[in-house]
Amino acid sequence: MATNTARREPYIGEKRNFKREGYGVYVYENQYFRYEGEWKNGKKHGHGKLLMKDGTYYEGQFVNGEINGHGFKYFSFSHCKYTGQFLDGEMHGYGVMQYKDGSIYEGHWHKNKKQGFGVLRTSSKAVYEGTFSGHQRNGEGSQTYEGKHKLSNGDRYEGYWVMDKRHGHGELYCADFSYYVGQFAEDMFHGEGKMQHASGMLYFGQWLHGFPSRLATKLKLIVEESPLVIRQGQPFKIAVKCLDDEDNEVEEDQGREIQVMAGFKYIPPKQGSVLFDMIEDVEEKPIPTPFGYEVVSYPLTDQLSEEEVTAEDDKGEKSARDDDGEGEGGDIAEAGEGEEEGGKEVTGLSMEDGTATDLMQPPEPAASPSQDPANTELATEGTGNPCAITPVETTPLPPPVSTRRTEGGYVEWNNLQLSPPPPLYRPFVALDEDKKSNKKLSLKDKFGEYVLMVQDVTNPPFLGTRLEPVFLMLKLKRPKKIIVKKPKWDTQRHIVAAMQARYSSGGDP
Repeated sequence: MATNTARREPYIGEKRNFKREGYGVYVYENQYFRYEGEWKNGKKHGHGKLLMKDGTYYEGQFVNGEINGHGFKYFSFSHCKYTGQFLDGEMHGYGVMQYKDGSIYEGHWHKNKKQGFGVLRTSSKAVYEGTFSGHQRNGEGSQTYEGKHKLSNGDRYEGYWVMDKRHGHGELYCADFSYYVGQFAEDMFHGEGKMQHASGMLYFGQWLHGFPSRLATKLKLIVEESPLVIRQGQPFKIAVKCLDDEDNEVEEDQGREIQVMAGFKYIPPKQGSVLFDMIEDVEEKPIPTPFGYEVVSYPLTDQLSEEEVTAEDDKGEKSARDDDGEGEGGDIAEAGEGEEEGGKEVTGLSMEDGTATDLMQPPEPAASPSQDPANTELATEGTGNPCAITPVETTPLPPPVSTRRTEGGYVEWNNLQLSPPPPLYRPFVALDEDKKSNKKLSLKDKFGEYVLMVQDVTNPPFLGTRLEPVFLMLKLKRPKKIIVKKPKWDTQRHIVAAMQARYSSGGDP
């Protein structure tokens, strides 16, 4: 049985001389393409729209059957939209591409690829402006980043690119105000370059794969001896060097911030003690050391206030006057630890019960300006008690040691001193409590081993890393004893002096 199938005409539209001319619609034989638009001499020519079965379409200019000129194309598989110049069906010339993720490229194209100068915006803040080659950033250009980008931690790069990576000379302005200028390779600092870090560090020299070729990896503490033996009230000196893994000094290390602090052995308070109840919620976190115990910070200073210096000088002069009696000076000599000579010992030690009293107590503050030194001296003599306490004002503790920055991989402190402990210093309070429960424990234990700590506090850390801290054991000794040699009592000399004073005042012989 024969069936009649109606054959659909592939073209519906205007014709001239049996050729498609004017406006018409043509469906290709494969049913995949469909054209709606203008024709000339049987070819697509003028404005038209070419639709594909997958949803992709082009609308714009046609010349002699080819897509040429300005037009718009929608890509169904990627949801991209292109508006611009075409040549033989390819994006070629100036155009704007909008991507599905919101990115926008505006610039020149060559055979469907970004080529030449263009601007690529991947977000509102991430923008590249420069030259492209084969869809990649290539040549000179600037890139603004949104947030961190690999090692750059940066905001804006200006320089050269090769195959979509920073390569060659460039400048990087980081969001944290760090700055690098120099050579790049494979998107990393490589070659000669200079970095001004946000922390204040400065490095100028060779870089390898994103890091300085000579990078400090550790600190070294320079002292006269180890452990360092010091005496209370005597300043001491330390120096710190920045070294690499081969123990070579890294002179390129500039501006690294170094902190020095002291510590005393941490003694945990016993549960139920007054100290335990007082600091349970505010206890300072102990610091681990390589010596097998933890420490808590102890006051360290490199400054001595003028008030303290004046007070010490005044006390020295007054002590000399008191020991001289009526102006006849005695001999004053220094003796080393444990050395004894004839005469009276003037030290910070109380020899009661044969136990040394703690020297690490807050120093006697300077007298108030409102006090009359003469009246104070007379009041003391009137009591008959040379140890009578005169009311004084409280003197604040000296300021802590300030941090310093390296110069040529080196930094030093020349006038360090252990300050008096603050009131209720926890390790000493714990020692006092132990002494009450254990008579064999002496407060001289406070003159034991202290710890000096040096650490890298560069902030933010240089390239995200700080150097490991170093520790030094300090052995604190008591101050040297001052031996005052009193002259022998000469009764005749004092009688003659008293008679002369009486005659000079006009009294009767």
